[in-house]
Amino acid sequence: MIATHNFMHLFPAPTENAFSFSQNTFLSLLTLLRHEPENLVRVSLSFFGHFGVQIFIFLSAYGLTKKYSHYHPKYLHFIGGRILKIYPNFILSILAWAIITGCHSGLSGPLKVLYMNSDDLILKLTLLSNFIPDKSLSPVGPWWFIPFIFQFYFTFPILLTLYCRFGSWLLFLIAVLSIIFSIISQGKIGNVNIYFTLLGHLPELCLGIYLSKKDHAGMKIPAIIILSALTIFILGNIYKTFWHVNHISFLIVLLAIFNYFIIKIKDANTAKKVFIFFGKISLPLFLVNGFLRQPYISWAIGYNHWFLTIILCLLFLLVSVVVALALLKIESRLFKSSFAE
Repeated sequence: MIATHNFMHLFPAPTENAFSFSQNTFLSLLTLLRHEPENLVRVSLSFFGHFGVQIFIFLSAYGLTKKYSHYHPKYLHFIGGRILKIYPNFILSILAWAIITGCHSGLSGPLKVLYMNSDDLILKLTLLSNFIPDKSLSPVGPWWFIPFIFQFYFTFPILLTLYCRFGSWLLFLIAVLSIIFSIISQGKIGNVNIYFTLLGHLPELCLGIYLSKKDHAGMKIPAIIILSALTIFILGNIYKTFWHVNHISFLIVLLAIFNYFIIKIKDANTAKKVFIFFGKISLPLFLVNGFLRQPYISWAIGYNHWFLTIILCLLFLLVSVVVALALLKIESRLFKSSFAE
C-alpha cells in the first residue's frame, strides 16, 4: 500500500489528506472516479494507499505488546535493539540513494549528493527532522517515518507500564486527549505539523496495545463500530473537525476488511507465502521505494494511460523489491557478522 501510494500520488490529482486537510482533494477523488473509472486503481491507491502507514503503526504497537506481554523490556536495552534493527538498513539505503542519484555525475557524484544533502541527512539520523518546519520530507519523502517510529519506541516502554498498571481506560484517555489536542491545535504546534510526530498518531498506537491484550478469542469488531468509523471517515473528508479522527477511523475500517479476508486466505499457501515474503523485506522496501520512482513515474505521467500506469508501477515495485533484497543481503553480511564478532 505504502510503496504503490508513493508512486501513484505523484500524479497531479488526486493527492491525499494525510498530513493536512483539503475538501478539494476528496472532491477530486469523486470527480475522477466518476469521469475516469478506468483509473480506479491509480486514483484509489493515491487517495487511500497512505493508510498503510496506519497499519504499520498499529502493527508496531500490537506486535511489541505481544512480544513483551510477560516481561517488560529494560529501557536502554529495548532502544538499543530498535537501533540495531533499523539503522543498518537506513544507512545502507542512504548510500544506495546517493549512488543511484549521483551516478550520472561520475565517481564523485554520490559524494556530492551526500555533501549537498548533509544537513537534511544529519537531521534524519539524529531523529530531529520532524520537529523542523519543512524538513520532515527531506531529502526523501517516505523517510519522515524513521524519526516518527523512534518517537514511539522511546515512549512504548512507558505506555506499556502505564497500561499494565492502570488498565484500558488510560489508553482510551490518551487517545481521546490526543484527538482533542489535534482539533484544538488544528494539527500544528507553531509551524510543526503534529502528524509527523507521535502526538498525531497516539490513537492508532493505543488501539494496537489494547487489541493485543483483547484478541484471545479472535478479533471481532462489532458492525456498529465499523459503520460509525466509516461514517466519521466520510465526514472527515468533508469537514476538517472530523478529519482529525480520520487516521483512527479508517484504520478500524481497514482492520475489519483485513480481518475478513485473512480468514479466506490463511489456508492458501501461495497467498501466505506472498505475505511472509513482503513482511521479511518490508523495512528495506519502505526505505528504498521513495527514491526508485524515477524514471517510471515520469513516463507514467507523460503517457497518462491507465494501463501503462499500472504496468510502470508494477515495474517500479519489482525494481524496489530487487534493491530491497540486495540491501537485506548486504545488511545481513556486513552488520550481523560484525555484531556477532
